Amino acid sequence: MIDYNVKNYIIKKISEVNQNDLLEFYSKVYSNISKNYISKIKWYYRLGFNSHEPIVILVNEKVIGHAGLIPAEIMSNKKLFNCIWFVDFAVLPEFQSKGYGKKLTEAWMSICPNQITFCNDISLSIFKKYNWKSDFSVKRKIHPVNFLKIIPFIKTIKLKSIENFQINFLKKKFRNASTIKPYKITRTILDNIIGLEKRIIKKSPYILRNESWFNWRLLECPYKEDIYYFENQSNFVIGHVFFQGNLKRMNLIHTNMHDTKSSFFQSILKWSIENQIDFLWYLEKEDSQKSKSIFSNFYEKKLNFAYNSSDSTLSDELKTGFSNPSGIDSDIDYIFRDR
Repeated sequence: MIDYNVKNYIIKKISEVNQNDLLEFYSKVYSNISKNYISKIKWYYRLGFNSHEPIVILVNEKVIGHAGLIPAEIMSNKKLFNCIWFVDFAVLPEFQSKGYGKKLTEAWMSICPNQITFCNDISLSIFKKYNWKSDFSVKRKIHPVNFLKIIPFIKTIKLKSIENFQINFLKKKFRNASTIKPYKITRTILDNIIGLEKRIIKKSPYILRNESWFNWRLLECPYKEDIYYFENQSNFVIGHVFFQGNLKRMNLIHTNMHDTKSSFFQSILKWSIENQIDFLWYLEKEDSQKSKSIFSNFYEKKLNFAYNSSDSTLSDELKTGFSNPSGIDSDIDYIFRDR
């Protein structure tokens, strides 16, 4: 039996590792890994934006652990900070509880002095050991469209006739809503988004989404054909449509709209019904409009936002989270794709 010594390891950037070795590791930890995932890895981790990139830990020349990141920027009191989103942390089961995860985490934290993440409870408990702080003011919300497919206790029942009746009922309910036609992401649409983004009044601290950021996140996105842009006067919504199992969902990944009772939102619901969307997914700050849906208890969930910064001023500013959290940030939107 091999005695794995925690001292017998090497940590490297992913650009320094053979792609086949990376793919072999990813295939072991992600059940739904796509064969062309490696070809998109530059986009997933925004490689080339600066020198920050994911790292791996190797033992006997084999990748046994991975700590991903996405570089971003934070504006706080008119000062710009580089930061990294914590994503895709994994250690092979046979190497867990041997100290490798700790070494990998500490190496990851040394990459950039400002670290942020949306994480699960297990990850949060680990971050707390490194004196990370947290905020719980952001909720993930789901707005059902096809109730029969989304309600937990009946979604497994196949009632096609009732489902058709429900869809026809909803079409009648929203028949007076304006018909809206979304656009696919193009250079012209991107310029329009950037212009509208600049008009949004932001409080410190906030995630900087400038031309470089939008160009990476939308125009260079490998699945941009699945992204739709809705606009009504000065209001806009960016939606990502995809299948999760047998459910067709639309993530409202970025918007300047805050009123889900508005005529604009009603038009988006009408489009969703006509295009067989089962539910809408979006993020919302706790202090914004309260949901009055009877499904709130099923479809609202507080997100763990954790952060760590060597700058005491920025750390204090982040106590209440970002003023502009969105599903377009981190990998919270595309985590279901390819891995």
